[in-house]
Amino acid sequence: MNSNQLITYSQPRTYVAESFRTLRANLQFMGVGEDIGSVLLVGGTVGEGASFVTANLGILFAQTSRRVIIVDCDLRKPQQHLIFNVDNQLGLTSVLSGFKKPDEVITNISMVGVDLLTTGPLPTNPAELLGGQKMSHLMADLKDRADVILLDAPPLTMVADAAVLSKRVDSVLLVVRAKTASHNSVAKTMELLNNAKARVLGAALNCARLDEREKEYHFYWDTKMQTN
Repeated sequence: MNSNQLITYSQPRTYVAESFRTLRANLQFMGVGEDIGSVLLVGGTVGEGASFVTANLGILFAQTSRRVIIVDCDLRKPQQHLIFNVDNQLGLTSVLSGFKKPDEVITNISMVGVDLLTTGPLPTNPAELLGGQKMSHLMADLKDRADVILLDAPPLTMVADAAVLSKRVDSVLLVVRAKTASHNSVAKTMELLNNAKARVLGAALNCARLDEREKEYHFYWDTKMQTN
C-alpha cells in the first residue's frame, strides 16, 4: 500500500489523520449516522484530492466496525488501485459489461479492513456505463454487502460522469483543495450538483495550511505522553 497516501493507516497520530476523524464525525453528526449508505466524493477540477480523501475516509469508517466498500468510478484516470497497490485488470467495468460478478472482482484489503472495487479496463463510454441499469443493480447489490459505500469520481466540471453518478448515490461530498480550486470552479460544481438534484453533505477542504493548529496538536500529544 502507498503509505504516503494512506495517512490514516501509516500515520494515525498526525494532525492530518485527526482531521479525517473530524470529517468522519461530522458526516455522522450531520444526520448520516449509522446509515451512511453510499457517498460520492468528487472534486470540481483536476487535482482536488478526491481519491486521497476517499481512501483515508474509508479506512476510518472501517475502524468503527462498519463494512466498507470503496468503488473507483474514475473510468478515465483511476487512482485507487495505485493507492492500495492492487491489480486492476478486472473491476467495475468487468461487472458492468457482464463479464464478471461482484464477488469475482472485489478485493479485500485486510490490513485496513476495507473492500475495494477498482475500475478494471478503461472503457470508451464511461458516462454511459455509469448511467446504465447495470450500475443501478450493482449499487443495490453493494448496499446489501456494506454499511458504507464510498465512490471516487472524476472531476465534475471536466466530464459528465460524476453528475450521472450523483443520481445513483444517497449523498455527495465535495472535495475542495486549497489554492487549487477557484471560487468560480466551486460555484460551477455546486451548480451542476444542484441541477442534478444531488444531496450535497458539504465540502471537505483538502491541503489547508494549519501550521499553528498542527503545532498545538503535537504539543498536546507530547504533553500527554510525558504525563502518562
